[in-house]
Amino acid sequence: MAAGRGVFLVLATAIAAGCAYSKMDTGLGPKPQSSDGGSAGASGEAGTGGDSGEAGTEHQDGAGGSTEAGGAGAEAGGQAGSSAGEAGVPAGGDGLGGSAGQAGVTNRGGTGTEDGGTSPAGGTQGQSGSANGGRESGGGNAGGAATGGQENPSGGQGAGGANGGTAGTAGTLSGGTAGSGGALVGDKTPGTPQAGDIIIDPATSYQTMDGFGIADIWQGQSTSSAEQRTLFWDPDQGIGMSILRIGIDETGQIMGDAGFVEGPVVSGFGGKVWAAPFSPPANLKDNNDVNNGGHLNTSAYDTWASTLAAFPAYYKQNTGDDLWGISAQTEPDYVTTYQSCIYSATQMNDFIKVLGPKLKALDPPVHLLAAEASLWSHTWTNGDRYGVAIEGDATVSELVDVIATHDYDGDVQSTTRPSPPGTMTHHLWMTEVSYTPGAAILPGLDIARGIYAAVTSGGVSGWVYWWTPSFLDGGSTSDPPKRVYAMGNYSKFVRPGYLRVDISGVPSAVQIVPFMNPLDGTFAIVAQNDGSSAESVTFFVSGPGWPGTITPYITSTGSNLDPDAPITAVAGRFSATLEAQSVTTFVGVQ
Repeated sequence: MAAGRGVFLVLATAIAAGCAYSKMDTGLGPKPQSSDGGSAGASGEAGTGGDSGEAGTEHQDGAGGSTEAGGAGAEAGGQAGSSAGEAGVPAGGDGLGGSAGQAGVTNRGGTGTEDGGTSPAGGTQGQSGSANGGRESGGGNAGGAATGGQENPSGGQGAGGANGGTAGTAGTLSGGTAGSGGALVGDKTPGTPQAGDIIIDPATSYQTMDGFGIADIWQGQSTSSAEQRTLFWDPDQGIGMSILRIGIDETGQIMGDAGFVEGPVVSGFGGKVWAAPFSPPANLKDNNDVNNGGHLNTSAYDTWASTLAAFPAYYKQNTGDDLWGISAQTEPDYVTTYQSCIYSATQMNDFIKVLGPKLKALDPPVHLLAAEASLWSHTWTNGDRYGVAIEGDATVSELVDVIATHDYDGDVQSTTRPSPPGTMTHHLWMTEVSYTPGAAILPGLDIARGIYAAVTSGGVSGWVYWWTPSFLDGGSTSDPPKRVYAMGNYSKFVRPGYLRVDISGVPSAVQIVPFMNPLDGTFAIVAQNDGSSAESVTFFVSGPGWPGTITPYITSTGSNLDPDAPITAVAGRFSATLEAQSVTTFVGVQ
């Protein structure tokens, strides 16, 4: 995971709910608020299937340090809309206000102490439980409380829709048959699809999303401006990423202290901050070197695990915030000239049995991620198959909260990734990749395509890009490259707690993935058109919960996550045109 790792993935995003980024405004426009009623109960999670993606070329390392930005990014168009978007109506001036976004979404999988917030016109959202087995409760539409589904990744019984409907039983997290129900039940008369429609079925759901983010490893505080923090993490004025990855060095301290100023901002917006170690101290390894791979001596497992378990207290001393999670090791399958350490699958499991109990004994308990293999295939199908080993050991499986992988064997043009086994009971995150450099739209399409592949066939709930210099390559925080806006097509609108729902009838020329907020029924449909010609599409949302108004947010050669004119759905159907080489997020509200 060196600086300047190259390879990009693209995806088509269609979700509507924010305003255009403006250099004058130093942020994206406000995310609209929902005008809906109270919250629906959350469902259990459903599975994902799909074919495996083709293996690509193994990544190459670069040296540490920062990447010099080159070239100018495209200018943002129009002045962002004002906070009048709160009520779901446009504000005056050059930009549009928002057209109804989510209301009071709780941070899924939290520590059991985060309040969900209050929806604009209904009951108060309940407190979130622990990541495994916690429950959420939310106010009902007519005042009666509705209990949400279990948050245990293996799924559970969803109950109590916001409009009085009953949710069905969810399936397993990944693979197998999708869960039924678990979503808000609308009160509209269901429509009828027509030939050629792209059909979205909210009654069939897959994984629950945890968020999108980046790493700021090796970055000092001077690299983190207030403008950058707003752009990256603010869901109203920025692109609303919600996962920050920081590094742990061989002394048990942070690798670049930018995380001390970025982390509290992420946590303040309800996001997750977690840390990944690169190497134990040289004297604990069989090669007596923090670099060039080497293995952690078995006699040093307890010593190094204790050092890692002390990191959350150290982080809190410097930030005042709790750390969400720690990884057992970054890229245990990859020998490189910078800090690194090698573990076989058996060694990784043995170390987890030492580290895991120490993290669980902390107050609050800290989540454990593993194994962050450099190649996605090394998680499931080739090499050490770390994910298979974790799932196959009952003790280790219980200690691990998130199975994590990197994506340096992915083909940047591929729209698929290796699928997890249908028996997987964990959330899956892609925690590092770097794509094509530059500020233009093609690198933007690459990152969107990569997210699409990861969340569909790959089944991930969280997606994390490599470090800040790579993310901003070709631009700056005041003039962001297209990849930042394309990430925003997902991160700004597909919020933690959203469900990926079923879709069929998608033309081969485009990639489309729909998501829904189970609390208020807001849809975020991300559509990508890599082609050189525009594509016309018609969507049909089945059931009584179809959106009434849909706003497209477009990233293209000439648009920077800009809102287009709202579209009115009739009997669950609406049509749109996908610009050539664009990512569009259609945000639809009840």
